[in-house]
Amino acid sequence: MNRNRYRNFWNRRLERTMDIETLLIDDPAGLVNVRPRHFMKREITFFHTDKVEWQTMRPVAVEAERRGYRVEFSDRIDAPSEIGVYCSHSPSPRNSRFSAIMLHDLAQRHDIWPDYWLTEPWNEFDLGFLPGPSWGERWYRSSLQPQSRPRRGVFQLGWPKADSLFNCRENFQREADELRHQLGLRHDFSILYAPSWENHGKQDDFVRALSDLPFNLLLKQAPWSDRYPEVLASIAEMNMLHRNASPNVHIIDPEVGILHCLALADLMVSDESSVLIEALLLDVPGIAVMDWLIPDTSPARRACVPFDFVTRIERGALRAMVTNMIECLPETRSELAAVRERHFSCLGQSAARIMDVLDACVEDRPIPHAPLSAAPTSLPSRIWSKLCALGHCR
Repeated sequence: MNRNRYRNFWNRRLERTMDIETLLIDDPAGLVNVRPRHFMKREITFFHTDKVEWQTMRPVAVEAERRGYRVEFSDRIDAPSEIGVYCSHSPSPRNSRFSAIMLHDLAQRHDIWPDYWLTEPWNEFDLGFLPGPSWGERWYRSSLQPQSRPRRGVFQLGWPKADSLFNCRENFQREADELRHQLGLRHDFSILYAPSWENHGKQDDFVRALSDLPFNLLLKQAPWSDRYPEVLASIAEMNMLHRNASPNVHIIDPEVGILHCLALADLMVSDESSVLIEALLLDVPGIAVMDWLIPDTSPARRACVPFDFVTRIERGALRAMVTNMIECLPETRSELAAVRERHFSCLGQSAARIMDVLDACVEDRPIPHAPLSAAPTSLPSRIWSKLCALGHCR
């Protein structure tokens, strides 16, 4: 009697889970993951919290539509989805049947590298995508931490936002030329100002230092969401101050993609923005002003720029450094071409390769691109990983 009840119970469970496979993953946490496998719908929701995230994922969405997926963008991060793709800070995929995660930006949590995954874990996701070798090395150094391990692996497949630079070069250049014409640039050289945060009059420092030189000054703020009214107020104050301030000062709409702005620039200036890394895509040298403050702590902190290819200065040296770097621009730009390879993989093919991986998972066939290999496990490394996970080391 009890045996029949037991058998009937498991038969009912089996009927309700015909489309579920149990995947046993050898990960540091030793978890048994039950994930959907069969009958996955070809429906992808791209979750974003701002315009920058939308721009990052848009090429993947276009490629997904080309392959016959139904595509949707949503700013409701907790909305249910069949396949959810995320690139915001610390999202939860609990309402997605299958999930993938990308970086919000190329300098994400650079203040704690390589231990990024301790604060923004990926282990609740099925797939993780990284832009290039430098991030791949950070993941390798953190790969014994359970928080760094998506269920199906981490793949180094490039930065999809950059695809148009390399596979639609003529269209991209035409759009950049249209922006140049719209702005009415009159000088041979252009300096782009693109901060992570606008505060303490940074933009005014930039304009005051350079406005009397024969350069086009391009002011490009990030497209901040309404959730940051203080930053938006600072941007509005600076733009009001500098609109029509000088014929060579040009305020660019924040909604314009940063790559098109970099296409116009010979040099860029920032505090600690990830645009300093994206500038490598167009061989644009970057200057970081280290005593420009970052208001994400109280009190505000100095800029943090752990990028060895960026020139770091104090704001009093801005004018002299810009002038000197413009004079030796050809040599500087030629050096950056080699640096780019360390930060970006699969140039022009990123969105297609990401979709190759998602296609394989949806169709339940082998993934055509190999995931990154984790660091070898040893007793000391396991102890170190556990201590890091508990917050005892950095």
